[in-house]
Amino acid sequence: MILAHATIARAEDKQPEHELDPEQVVTGIEEPGRESGDAERDFGNVVLWVPRTLFDYIFRGATAAARYVADEQLVPRYREALGAPPDGDVFIFPTIFAETGETFNAGVRMLVDTPGVATFQRFGFGGLHDLVSESRIIVKGRGRLPYVISIESFFEEESTIEYYGLGIVPTNDARNHFQPGTDQEFGQYLERHTRALGSLGLRMAPELEFFLSMSLSRRRVQDTPDSEEQALSRVFDVSSLAGFGGEDAWLGYAEMAARFDSRPYRGRPAPGALAEAYTGGAQSTEGPPVSFMRVGWRAGGFIPIYRRTNILSPVLKFDRLVPLGGLPVPFNEIPRQPEFRGFDRRRDFVSIVASLDYSWQLVSFMGLRIFGDAATVAPSVAGLSFEQLKHLRWAAGLGFDLYSSRAQLGQLLFSGSPEGVRALFSLGEVERFGDRQHRE
Repeated sequence: MILAHATIARAEDKQPEHELDPEQVVTGIEEPGRESGDAERDFGNVVLWVPRTLFDYIFRGATAAARYVADEQLVPRYREALGAPPDGDVFIFPTIFAETGETFNAGVRMLVDTPGVATFQRFGFGGLHDLVSESRIIVKGRGRLPYVISIESFFEEESTIEYYGLGIVPTNDARNHFQPGTDQEFGQYLERHTRALGSLGLRMAPELEFFLSMSLSRRRVQDTPDSEEQALSRVFDVSSLAGFGGEDAWLGYAEMAARFDSRPYRGRPAPGALAEAYTGGAQSTEGPPVSFMRVGWRAGGFIPIYRRTNILSPVLKFDRLVPLGGLPVPFNEIPRQPEFRGFDRRRDFVSIVASLDYSWQLVSFMGLRIFGDAATVAPSVAGLSFEQLKHLRWAAGLGFDLYSSRAQLGQLLFSGSPEGVRALFSLGEVERFGDRQHRE
């Protein structure tokens, strides 16, 4: 009762606002108090707004490109949202690629992404004789049978490709014909590669994908300008190298592949298993006769250690090229080992690469890995022997990965091997995931 009376009394004592002294009336907008350091933080936010916004834009653009373009073989899962805005989006973002012993390359990608169709343009420049241009149209379908159809054109000129010869120890392999008196370990050549490609990917089950691709391509090879004693024709007897100089062959190549992948994510570390097998055939349509087939497989496990984002992954990869009809195979079509993270310096008709990685997630978009690789090559399956273990190539190192849930977006990698230290940095140049059409 006393409380009620006091409340009423205070209400009665309150003067109307128009009767108050003007100096006692408080007007304006109420603001929170300022703390020490707020001005510096505001200044930092303004200064960092541009790089922060640019990084976010590049990340979103590279994510979209990886999801729909560079890895169009990753067919959308059943009823999986593609993640694009309803009315589509446009991305223009830079790409960077730098590797020990290779030409620095910077470029730009443009992606126009709509719910059903995406178009993609890429241009990279590393010098007068080092450039790449690529255009793609991707049609995406969802529903009970998700699919991806891709049509593309491609041109690349690369001037400092190294050729060491065939075999695990090229200098001791009788198939290599070095020029008399040369003391060079490898020769350099320039290659102009033109390709038209169409592909179809189908998701037959949540973890099972099927791919069919067909391409028509031509590779034109000559000595690297101004390479002097390092020129390919000064190191090797090029008359023994099919595909060097002379008339170029137009090659038609078709490939079928099936892939089982139970990982819920293809980019960041995730548990699961991978198995893939492929076969393809090439036939010349114009120029010197060429005929061969490719076969191969890869298998791997992704085992969680302590946490689901700490993954131990052993992977084994096997690739083989089989000449047909007794016809010579162009030397630059013979398999390399781009997935070996030491120096990719060996070619032969059979390639085996084994790797063991331990990776863990640092933040939602970046992870760290330590790894070890072992690799060998041979002229045939029968040519594989324990004797080759003496010359087994190995590399070990660590790397930082930048990724979305669906694909790798960038990488900083360091590896060491008996051949030296290799460093690699890439941004916007995404992983090919064993795609022979783009890799070879």
